[in-house]
Amino acid sequence: MFDKLKRKVVIINMSLLTIVFVTIFSVIYMLTAIAGDRQTEFALNNIMYAPPRPFPDNPVVATSMVAELDKQGRIVNTFSFMNINEEVINKAVSQAVKKEAFSGKIKTGDTYYAFLKHNTPNGTKLVFVDRTPQHRTLMNLLLIFVIVGGISLVLLFLISIYFANKSIQPIKEVFEKQKQFTADASHELKTPLTVIKTNLALITANSEETVKSQAKWIEYIWSQTDRMSNLVDDMLALAKLDYMETKPVFSRFDLSQTLTSTMLSFEAILFENHITLDTRIQPDVLLHGDKDSIKKVISILIDNAIKNTSANGRISVELTGDKNKIKISVTNTGPGIPAKHLEKIFERFYRMDTSRGRENGGYGLGLAIAKSIVEQHQGRIYATSNPGVDTSFTVELPHN
Repeated sequence: MFDKLKRKVVIINMSLLTIVFVTIFSVIYMLTAIAGDRQTEFALNNIMYAPPRPFPDNPVVATSMVAELDKQGRIVNTFSFMNINEEVINKAVSQAVKKEAFSGKIKTGDTYYAFLKHNTPNGTKLVFVDRTPQHRTLMNLLLIFVIVGGISLVLLFLISIYFANKSIQPIKEVFEKQKQFTADASHELKTPLTVIKTNLALITANSEETVKSQAKWIEYIWSQTDRMSNLVDDMLALAKLDYMETKPVFSRFDLSQTLTSTMLSFEAILFENHITLDTRIQPDVLLHGDKDSIKKVISILIDNAIKNTSANGRISVELTGDKNKIKISVTNTGPGIPAKHLEKIFERFYRMDTSRGRENGGYGLGLAIAKSIVEQHQGRIYATSNPGVDTSFTVELPHN
């Protein structure tokens, strides 16, 4: 599919470039030809009606010749500043006389002439101007266009292929990511659905049992239903961020207060997991953005830190701000992240340890959502890690 698209892009580009090249050359060629024809026409009329001096400065006039014919069409007199063979003059006169038009172009041997006829009381007067240099100029111009234009089109063809690949690559990547997203989503939904179906089959097979006796199977169903609900919510959130279905409402709010209040909701979880929370929050840091979206980013980062901190570990949250930038850092002690995974962890459904992710109830969408929200605020998010020691997630936002 993408190869066909690339070919179409290249064909369209080359067609447009060829049309532009041919148009430019045609204009240059026509203007050159028209200018030459006007110069020749001026010389013909000048010689016909205002005979030049014996030693003309005009090279066009210098290579001209005049022939006078009687009423029977016989040559009675010829004149030229150059020594021109009589046979050449006779051929030129013969060709010009045969033409009904009073002016035109002829070729005698290797020489190209333009002529002008004028009827006189004694017969006909013919003036010839050598236009061979003009003809050669046009032929050279055509040759240059064929050579230079051909080489240019070959180079542009190669450049067009290069840029076609560059322009299609992002589309291809988006398409591949969309395919991967669909496949991953289907896979993630399949697991809880399988668990639900299995537990429903067990309940159905023991229909005589009481609800209380089968509470374990029902609990499994509720658990997987909640997981599916969370997954669908996260997927919808990503879809809205991708397609901008809902534009965020930006306003100025106290980020310091928002960060503090968001962390309070995790106190119970931190206590249950014996995790120590350290905070260094600069007061009165104001941010122009979507408050609810930023709260979601903070929640995702703290939740991610809790899931990756072992018991009796430590989480540090820091907020700083200056005139240009606001920075939020969430650091947790724990196994850390190998360098090869640092860029990939923001991809959708990406998890370093699939089994650990499922145990923690994660699908690998949280950090992808956080990244989309941060980019929506013209900021950036990145991770640094000391494997076996700690991991830090940092969000940098413009201070408008």
